[in-house]
Amino acid sequence: MAIIDQRESYALAAGEPLRLEISWGFLSREIVIYLDNQEIGRIKRSKITKPHEFILNDDSVLTIQQIPSFKILGMGFQPYLRLSLDGQDLPGLISSPEQNLSNAYGWIILVALMKFLQSILSLGEGLIIPKTLQLRDILEWQQGFGGSLTIALILLLIFALSKQFTKQMLIAALVVILGDFLLELTCVLVCQTTVKFGFMASAQGLASVSLYQSLKTLGHSQSS
Repeated sequence: MAIIDQRESYALAAGEPLRLEISWGFLSREIVIYLDNQEIGRIKRSKITKPHEFILNDDSVLTIQQIPSFKILGMGFQPYLRLSLDGQDLPGLISSPEQNLSNAYGWIILVALMKFLQSILSLGEGLIIPKTLQLRDILEWQQGFGGSLTIALILLLIFALSKQFTKQMLIAALVVILGDFLLELTCVLVCQTTVKFGFMASAQGLASVSLYQSLKTLGHSQSS
C-alpha cells in the first residue's frame, strides 16, 4: 500500500549529500536500503528490531535497527530506525512535507477503514442516537455501530476534501481522530468497561502523531 509507505533520506556525514535512502512503511513486510540509488540490502520487518550490519564499499559498517520512540506498559509505539556508521549515529532525518502529507493521508484512510470494521463488529450496539445528553449514553453510542460508522464517514469526507483544503482538513482529521481516541479512554472510566478494540487505540495514537508531523512540516514549507 504505497499511500502509507515511507521513505527517509540520510547523509553519511554532516554536510554531505543525501546518499542513503530507506524505504519502509506501516504495512510493508521488509525495508529496502539504497545507497547512491543502488539497492544494498533488505531486512525482513519481523527481524528489524535486531541490529543488522552492511559493509559499504569503503569498508565502513552501516548498522540499522528499529527502536520505539516510547513505551507504555512495556509496549513500544512510534517506531523509528536508528542508523549508525562505524558506531556513530547518522545526521538527522530529512523528511519532506510531501512524504509526511502522503503518510497522513494513508493514516486517515486506514483509521476510516478500521472504524468501518469496528462498526461491523459492533452491529446491534448503539444503533440509535441517544435522546439524552448523559455522558455514559453518548460514550456507549460512540463505541457502538452508529458512532463508529459516523467517524468512518467523516474521515472519508475529510480525505475527499483534503486536496482543496489541505491544512484545514488535516486539522479536522486530527481533531476527529484524537477526540475519538480520548472518548474511548473516557468510556473505560465512565462506562467501567475494558477497551474492546485495543488495535484501534494504537492506530489512532500513531495517526495523530503522523498528522501532527504533517501539519508541522506543512507550516514550515508554507512560511519558507
